[in-house]
Amino acid sequence: MKFNILLITFLLFFKICSAQSNTHQQQLEKIKKECESIQAAFSGNPGSFEELVKKANEGLALSKEDEHEYRFAFHMAAGSGYYYQQNFEKTKDEFEKAYREAEKAKLLEKSTKPLGHLVSVYFYLGQTDKADEAARKLKQIADANPSLPNLSDIYYNLGMYNQQQKMYFSIALGHFLKSAELQKASVDTSTTHKTKLDYGLKLMMVSEIYLYLKQPEKALEYLKMTEPYLGQSSVVHIAVYGKYVRSYVLLDNRAEALKYYNKLFETAKKIPGKWSELVSSNLKMSEMEIKHKNYPQAKSYIDKANKQALIDNKPIMTTSVNLAYGDYYKEIGQPEKAVSYYRNSAKASAQFNKEQYAELLKSLTEIEITLGETKQAAATYKQYIAVADSLNQEKIALNIAEMEAVFQNKSKQVQINDQQTELDFNKKQKLWLAGAAGLLGLVVLLLVVIYRNKRKAADSLDTKNKELEKVVFALNEANQTKAKLFSIISHDLRSPISQVYQFLKLQQLNPKLLNETQRSELSEKIQTATGTLLETMEDLLLWSKTQMNQFTTDIQPTELFQLTNQCIALLKLNMDARNIRTNNFIPEKSIIQTDPSYLQTIVRNLLQNAVKASEEGGLITLGFTSEPDRQTLWIENSGPPFTQEAYRNIISQKNNGQGLSGLGLRLIDELSEKTGLKIAFENPGENLTRALIVFGER
Repeated sequence: MKFNILLITFLLFFKICSAQSNTHQQQLEKIKKECESIQAAFSGNPGSFEELVKKANEGLALSKEDEHEYRFAFHMAAGSGYYYQQNFEKTKDEFEKAYREAEKAKLLEKSTKPLGHLVSVYFYLGQTDKADEAARKLKQIADANPSLPNLSDIYYNLGMYNQQQKMYFSIALGHFLKSAELQKASVDTSTTHKTKLDYGLKLMMVSEIYLYLKQPEKALEYLKMTEPYLGQSSVVHIAVYGKYVRSYVLLDNRAEALKYYNKLFETAKKIPGKWSELVSSNLKMSEMEIKHKNYPQAKSYIDKANKQALIDNKPIMTTSVNLAYGDYYKEIGQPEKAVSYYRNSAKASAQFNKEQYAELLKSLTEIEITLGETKQAAATYKQYIAVADSLNQEKIALNIAEMEAVFQNKSKQVQINDQQTELDFNKKQKLWLAGAAGLLGLVVLLLVVIYRNKRKAADSLDTKNKELEKVVFALNEANQTKAKLFSIISHDLRSPISQVYQFLKLQQLNPKLLNETQRSELSEKIQTATGTLLETMEDLLLWSKTQMNQFTTDIQPTELFQLTNQCIALLKLNMDARNIRTNNFIPEKSIIQTDPSYLQTIVRNLLQNAVKASEEGGLITLGFTSEPDRQTLWIENSGPPFTQEAYRNIISQKNNGQGLSGLGLRLIDELSEKTGLKIAFENPGENLTRALIVFGER
């Protein structure tokens, strides 16, 4: 009897606990769905953002510490609410907590969502190191998990990172296009509003890249593609209308620009808030009006932008407004006001937009010269050169030439004015001597004054000439660096491009020499080779961009096996054309400390030389040895031997023989010296040459 009573009590207790557990789960699930519903119905209403944060905090208060999936969902919801409120500090905290919850629960796919958002949020907060680290983790996940369902979102976030922080626009464009491509299949079959809206956002970012590249026609093409997917989101509509305004301003189409400008403000009026598009669109419209010399209308647009920027209260917005005021006052001939606005916007502009900062420094230099502040103008001009060197190569050349011409013209004008002043003094001196012979004492005093003035003028002119010489020297250094980079790029790409061209010419002129199978294999090889070539070209161009000021090394851990395989892939067509085989015996986990870009250039050139020297059907072998005092990467090929003495002759420009590229070997010698490597050649057997790259010994 007692046993039955205990059993009934236990069952009742278990049932009560189970019921409580079910109730708890149901409450969490209910709050989670409410959060999802609020997010799915986002229309830009500030009240919905506050409601989302409130619901998320309710869920967090109710959930237990070990309920990671629910806590992840609630932290993500709270972070989204704070993000749309532009409270980036709280956004960061919530997304960081969401990422930790996903890691604890080993939710790989879900962990990429807060990580992707953090890339942008860290950037907004100026925490670039953390943004780099978040992007690196995101890239690692994407590379290691190519079948992740949310890969489209990962590439979108990587695109935002490369666009906003790194300014690598070609890479960003590739990421955005890939992101849109991956989602396109699901958009065509999905009935979910958010899926279609996300696809529209990704197309919109493609248009953003084209706007930066000053290709408004392409930007409009993608903007029109977004329209079927925008739905009822005022937030996205405002962003799209802002990009329409920018596109038509670039095309100087005032009617269409004004049409979308009015649509933008009609939409924004329905939901008052902090809309950065209102600031940027007003500034773009003011640029167009200034271009057409309609100054009152231009000033009206800038004033509207300023009013909205004060509401937004963000440095990036107020900086752009100050810069616009500077351009306006410069254009209407009020340099004192212009220079004040330019200097107020300089610090924040340098942080948020380097291209805008370069243009600011350029305008500021001209204004300072106009105001006679030649010393300050020279200092500002030096800043401009340093900033401009990190921008697009073609734009650098144009801007430097323009700024140099302005600077030289102003300097020459100063010299002419000084010379005219000197002539005037001499004429007056003769008149004074002829008409006032009796006033010898006064004349002597005047001569002393004149001498002192001439001495000061000469010293001032000498100082300006020295400053100008320093600027010219820096320009020459930059030009030499550019010439060297062009040599590396042209030398490394000439041979692979030539081989691709020869195979394509063979297909064109003698298609009957190849059967269908051979043509298919050849096409596949060409496609692989051109893909590798394109990737190598992109790497070289990006590397050259970082090296524009001067050659500087970036020592970091480098995987030798992956690096050498990339070089082999680039020369694959050349090797296949002569039936040359390769054996890469480098262990896969071989890590060395070096500059990967420099080392890749050295290995490419050595491999090209090995291919040239190898006989038909030859073998090229790569290996790696590690000893306590040094590490050695070696490349061995059969064919006529190449000796250390021949190498010394070539790099000293005494001899370019042996069928090897003298330019390539001289580049190898220079780059190895910069990275502390030693290059040597030995002949381990008859008709064998082994090129050695020794790390840690020079």
